[in-house]
Amino acid sequence: MVFRCIADCRRTPEEQRYIWATMRIWQRLPAPRREQIRGLSGRIARTPEEGRALYDVAVRARPPQTVSSRTGVPILRLYELRREFYDRFEL
Repeated sequence: MVFRCIADCRRTPEEQRYIWATMRIWQRLPAPRREQIRGLSGRIARTPEEGRALYDVAVRARPPQTVSSRTGVPILRLYELRREFYDRFEL
């Protein structure tokens, strides 16, 4: 999956690219940083399904359409989750 800017995100394109790149090296992040990001995901997602869907979209770079059909989370909600994740991500 390639980087695409989120149009209605309050972050600059450069900040969004940084967040995207950070998620691509998930396994190499220090454990405290991964826990911090997991905590953010937990605060954003309302249900466990939304949490898994957000993880798949943000960390595993799965296409939102695929994740939506697999998890049952509506595609528009997935876009909301991803935008909120980017908005609240601590740089």
